[in-house]
Amino acid sequence: MTCPPAETCTGPRESSRHTPCADGHSAHGVCRLQFPRVAVLMGPSAGSQYVFSRIAAEVDLVAVVKQQRPRREVLRAVFRRGKKLRRGYWLDRLLLGAYTKLKLKGKALACSEYREVRAASDFHSECETLCVESINDPAVIDLLRKTEPELVVVLGTSIIKEPVLAAAPCFVNLHAGITPMYRGAHGQFWAVLNRDFDNVGVTLHFVDKGIDTGAIVKQGRFAFDPAIDNLLTLLAKSSVAGAKLILDWIHDNRANFRASPTLTPLGPSQLHYSPGLSDYRRFEQLTSELLRHSSLKAA
Repeated sequence: MTCPPAETCTGPRESSRHTPCADGHSAHGVCRLQFPRVAVLMGPSAGSQYVFSRIAAEVDLVAVVKQQRPRREVLRAVFRRGKKLRRGYWLDRLLLGAYTKLKLKGKALACSEYREVRAASDFHSECETLCVESINDPAVIDLLRKTEPELVVVLGTSIIKEPVLAAAPCFVNLHAGITPMYRGAHGQFWAVLNRDFDNVGVTLHFVDKGIDTGAIVKQGRFAFDPAIDNLLTLLAKSSVAGAKLILDWIHDNRANFRASPTLTPLGPSQLHYSPGLSDYRRFEQLTSELLRHSSLKAA
């Protein structure tokens, strides 16, 4: 799926501020529905910024929380996870980070979705904005209670705990992967590595206390292209597809977000973690194999 090019966002359109009269018309004589009051909790990635900029142009944005975890905390989390997963995992992760910067960024420019995401402008608004290290900071609870959003959209934050979830009536998370089979990190990458090409996509789901276990409200899939796709382009495609997915859902369910229909999940539930360089080498071998088979068929 693709979306229109990202626009430079300057805030909700002025018409969203019109107060309807008793006959359903605004003070300017035009019948309009008010935009829903939305708060966004987001991480620092380019994909989160892109989706945020798309959402912010279509809603009444009342609050933004930006999470920036300290680098030392991120490294500690990698070390802790490595002890549970496999020997050398932390080093494997660090090596993939270096490989991504040196090799994958340049190759990703061949993907139009990657270029679109990278070109997304920062969104600047006059709404309440909060920067935190932990998404569960008490200040986040205070902000949500103060601004009273109808909907809270979560984009790439760490796990949200119950006290924050109790501060607003509805939370939805945009997950880069098809749940429940690809919960956790880099769901599209693991789907490709499993040759599960029909389940490369994104999921919008309600947020509960688990990791990507909330009820699914909408899913979207996109094509994997072995000629250009890598770790970065898959994330970019997820952001572009996800922005359209969530905007369609908001417009269709603005009357009552919690009453949104949910989907019956297919397949087993499995939690995945961020890949390391050894995992990515297997991914490269797979793409090379697919391209060879494609060339033989063409011949």
